[in-house]
Amino acid sequence: MRPLRVIRRFHCPLAVLLVIVVAITATFLISRPKVARPGHTTTQRTNGAASFASIDTMWVRRALTVTTAPVVAGSAVNVPAPAPAPAPAPAPVAAAPTSTPVAGAVPPIVSGPSVAELVAEVEATGVDPGSNWTWSMGDTATHCGLITGPGTGCTYGSGGLEFTIFSGSPTLALVAHELANAETQNDAVPNLLNEVSLADAGSSWSPTDAVASCLVEHFMGFQDDAAGTWQCPASLATVVADNIHDTL
Repeated sequence: MRPLRVIRRFHCPLAVLLVIVVAITATFLISRPKVARPGHTTTQRTNGAASFASIDTMWVRRALTVTTAPVVAGSAVNVPAPAPAPAPAPAPVAAAPTSTPVAGAVPPIVSGPSVAELVAEVEATGVDPGSNWTWSMGDTATHCGLITGPGTGCTYGSGGLEFTIFSGSPTLALVAHELANAETQNDAVPNLLNEVSLADAGSSWSPTDAVASCLVEHFMGFQDDAAGTWQCPASLATVVADNIHDTL
């Protein structure tokens, strides 16, 4: 029995110390608030009665807190620029309608009377170039030199015959003047030529042309304006017509 007593003396202070440590640890554990795991609830005892504690508010606060980066005053905040709006597509341009060319109205070709018809018209009024006279179409420059215009005429005599050449489209006045020229060269006496030449005072190309214009004035009733600026007065034209076939 003696050895047992020795052991009690040796272990008693150790046992007391162990009890104290356990008590302190238990007190600490009991007093510390329990943290519930996520998705669980904790149970606490209050004044010796058991009650269910609500969901740990600390955990909820952590779950609901949104962490935002602090904004330092004066620092630039990068705000993304808005995307540029797409450029509107160009409206389709309608092609200009092609118009079918309309052929211009072609004026009808009005053909005037032929030279033969003009010659017949002049002879019908009383101008008489004579039986030895003929006319034709050709080159008037051959016998009368260069004459310009859309229609020209030339009358000349050779071997007792009279010839008139027309070129282009001669007018009625020109045809009348050339036929009157042939009549004057065939029949006019020198006295008549001199009388008319004094009257025209060089305004006609020649005395023969001056007498011929007087014949046109008398038989056709208009000034032919075919040989210079000579305008035969009607009174003189009558004298010429009355004396063109004189022999003296």
